[in-house]
Amino acid sequence: MVRPAVRAILIAASVLMLADLRAADPAGPSAPPPLSLEQSVAQALARNFNVRIQQYPIDQAKAAVIIAQSTYDPVLGVSWQSLAEKSPNLEASGAATTVLPYENDQTAGLSATENVITGGQVTANYNVGRDYTNPIATFINPAYEGNISLNISQPLLQGAGTDYARAAIDIARYGEKLQDLNFKSVVLTLIYNVETAYYTLIFTRQQYEVAKDAVTLAQQLLDENNIKRKTGVLTDLDVVQAEAQLATAQSQLIGYRQTMENAEDVLLQALGEREFRTGVGPVAFPPLPDTSNISFFVSYKLARDNGPSLAIVQATIDQYKLAALRAKRNNLPQLTLNGGAGYNTLKGSYYTAATNAWDGPGYNWQAGLALNFPWGLRSSKAQYREAMDNIEAEQVALDQADQNLMVQVRAAVRGVQANVEAVDAASSASALSQKQYELQKARFDAGLAISYDVVLAQNQLETARVAELQARVNLRIAIADLRMLEGTSLDAYHVNLKY
Repeated sequence: MVRPAVRAILIAASVLMLADLRAADPAGPSAPPPLSLEQSVAQALARNFNVRIQQYPIDQAKAAVIIAQSTYDPVLGVSWQSLAEKSPNLEASGAATTVLPYENDQTAGLSATENVITGGQVTANYNVGRDYTNPIATFINPAYEGNISLNISQPLLQGAGTDYARAAIDIARYGEKLQDLNFKSVVLTLIYNVETAYYTLIFTRQQYEVAKDAVTLAQQLLDENNIKRKTGVLTDLDVVQAEAQLATAQSQLIGYRQTMENAEDVLLQALGEREFRTGVGPVAFPPLPDTSNISFFVSYKLARDNGPSLAIVQATIDQYKLAALRAKRNNLPQLTLNGGAGYNTLKGSYYTAATNAWDGPGYNWQAGLALNFPWGLRSSKAQYREAMDNIEAEQVALDQADQNLMVQVRAAVRGVQANVEAVDAASSASALSQKQYELQKARFDAGLAISYDVVLAQNQLETARVAELQARVNLRIAIADLRMLEGTSLDAYHVNLKY
């Protein structure tokens, strides 16, 4: 069964459908198809456990609103009653005959009761009854009675007012809003986790490829050293150094392979995979967004306006304010106005009694006041103090959350800016290390350098290549972190949350 919150997530046409992930691959059924970052986000939103779990509180919050609103739904009632009674007391009905008094009453009625938004209650009743007595005690026997009445009960102090009555509904609505905001937070966190897992998998795979290149270079160096040792150009020490370099490279390759496989499982877990039967196909960096115009003030405003963190605290404050309003009103005594009026008639048939009820001639009315005053009002006063404490505590929490958000945005903006520079620096270092290795290898081939110099240059090249790769990954993760705080990652992946 598709839950309502699942249907609320609308992935625009630019996000490829989940079915495309299982499209046939020309390389064969055993080779998983390429997986883009947009596809990963789409699959995670459709299948991730956290998203699916969060749907239930949303449905419960929506139901709570309906429950609160249903307090003001009219309640219709239908009743029928028959009563027969024979008294043990003898009564004379004639000079020579006595009978036991007997009475048979039947009543059928309709009623409608509705709580009104002022805090009161209105009840309308329509009844038709049949009364039979023996011996005859009334002029009409059996007598048919029709009654129509309207009764109103309205609190004047405690529980009075439309704001008091609507507060319960508004509290439920804020509860629904809170669950929607929590859901938005879950989705933003999920997108960030998918991005991080996706970039980490790219890093571990490319790191593994760098390690494979290192093993190849180490093997080539060992082969060359063995040949040169046989010709007397190199010594056993050069061969041993090359063998140690190859063993080290092979050991690192094994560790990198395990890291790569673990990173693949982390991404599959974020995608909601349960059986882990298929691997992840080729992955690649998406194009970098423009980072030239990143500004703290712009990002901070976006985070305040779009991010769920402050909105969650503010909605909680608004909810507590409504609870405080009700608690303050409950400090008043219970003063209730009761009133009602009705018509009744007595006829010789059901039809005439039912159709002539408005014509009387009987009528009734009543009005009154009821006052209840709990001694000291200790409970209601304590509840009001508790409600005000909740508001003040959440207000402090809002200020703290705002401060934390400011610090996080500042750090995220600096992270993007620093990593942009780090990528440039790492790219230059990698290019220079490649040139340095090539020059050192040429010197070694010309007999101007020893094998150890080549080993050092090879290690520096591998370290520089991994550092450049790490810098590129760090930049993308920093951008993902900033977009999560801003709430703009929803736009980046064309995710529209409709509540």
